[in-house]
Amino acid sequence: MGITKPDDRQAVFGEIMSRITTGASAAKIDVGLSLEDISAEVTRNLAPGRNGEVLLIPAHTTKQSTTTSFLDRLGLGKIVKSMNIIAGAIVGLFTSSSAFATTASSHTYVTNGNAESWLALGIILASIATAWTMNYHTPKVRVYGTLLAASGCFAVTAWFLFFVLGTGILEEPKPNQTPMDSAKPAFLWLQAAVAFLAGLLLVRAAFLQRKNVETLDLPSANEQDRYGRVSRLLHWTIAILFISLIPMGIFTSMIPEDTSFRNDYYIVHKTIGVTVFLLILVRLAWNWHSKRPALDASLKPWERKLAHGVHISLYGMMIAFPITGYVMTSMHGFGTYIFAWEVPPFLDKSDAYVIWGTFHKYLLPYLLYMILGAHILGALKHHFVDKHQNAFKRMVS
Repeated sequence: MGITKPDDRQAVFGEIMSRITTGASAAKIDVGLSLEDISAEVTRNLAPGRNGEVLLIPAHTTKQSTTTSFLDRLGLGKIVKSMNIIAGAIVGLFTSSSAFATTASSHTYVTNGNAESWLALGIILASIATAWTMNYHTPKVRVYGTLLAASGCFAVTAWFLFFVLGTGILEEPKPNQTPMDSAKPAFLWLQAAVAFLAGLLLVRAAFLQRKNVETLDLPSANEQDRYGRVSRLLHWTIAILFISLIPMGIFTSMIPEDTSFRNDYYIVHKTIGVTVFLLILVRLAWNWHSKRPALDASLKPWERKLAHGVHISLYGMMIAFPITGYVMTSMHGFGTYIFAWEVPPFLDKSDAYVIWGTFHKYLLPYLLYMILGAHILGALKHHFVDKHQNAFKRMVS
C-alpha cells in the first residue's frame, strides 16, 4: 500500500514523531501501512539533504550498537539527538530536504545533525585558547596555558582508552588495503602513551612555571631574536591541530564503512585539515610580512642547515597533507566537509585516487614521523644538551 494523499503522509510523520519523542520503538509504528511502504514512498517524494537529514538505518547488533551518534560517548548524544530528530522531521515535511532510507531488517531512526561540526569548532577554539594563554603577558595565565596544553594531551589518551578501545575497531578494523595497515593499532597505542607522557611533563613544567613572575612584553611582529605574538599564536595553533589530526586520521581510516559514527569522524578530520591549510597560508603570508628571527648564532653550520631543512620540510608536509587528502577524496567521488557544509568534488572521478591515497595515507605519514621527530628532538637538544636557554623562549614563554 502506498501513501497517496498529503494528509496520509502528514499522519504518518506525526505518528513517527510521536513514537520517537516518547521513546517507543520505530518498528512498532501502526498507521495502517507497513514500514517498508512508508519508507519507500517517502524516499520517492523527498530529496536527500545533508543538514538535518533523517536516516533509517539497520540497528546494530554488535557491541558498537550502544552508540548511534558521535557524541553519545561524550554524554551529549541524547540532547543533540532529540533536537535533531525534531528539526530533521520538520525540515523533511516542509522543505523536502530530508529523506528516509529503508532496509528489510530491523530499523532504528537516527539523525545526521551538525554535532560533529560543533565538536570540530570546539577543538579549533581550544587550540587557539591554548596557544594564546601560553604566550600571555601575565605569568599566572601562562601557567594555565601550559596546564591547558597538558589537558589536551590527556584528552588524547582518554579518547583512546575510553572510546577507541571500547569500539572493538582495533580488533576488527576495516579490511587492510596494504600490509602497512596492520601497524595502525600499534601506532595508536604508541601515540596514546606519548600523549600521556607529554601531559605529565607539561604538568611538571606548569608547576615549575609558577615561580616565574616575569611579565611578557611581546610585540605583534617578529623581533631579531624571538618570534612575535602573531607568529606564536599561529605556530602553536597549527601545531596542536596538526598533531591532533595524526591519531584521528589513523583511527578514521580503520573505521568499517557500516559504522554509524564513521562519517562524523570524517567531518571533524576534514574540517580541521582545511583549517590547518588556511592557517598555513596565513603563516606564510605573515612570514613574508614580518621577517623570521635569525637562527641562534651558537649553532654549528651543519645544525643550521639541518634546522633550515626541517622547517621547510614541515611546511611542505602541512601543505601536502590537505592537498593530497582533498585530491584523493575528490577523485574517489566524495565531497569535502567544512563544518556543516559539504563542498562537492571539483575533480572528475578517477582511479588515480589510489595514487594520491598512497601519498596521503602511507608515504607522507612516515615522512612526517621522521621530520616532526627531528624537529622536536632538535629543540630538546638545544635546551637540555646544548644549554641554549633562549631556545624555547624564541617561540614560547
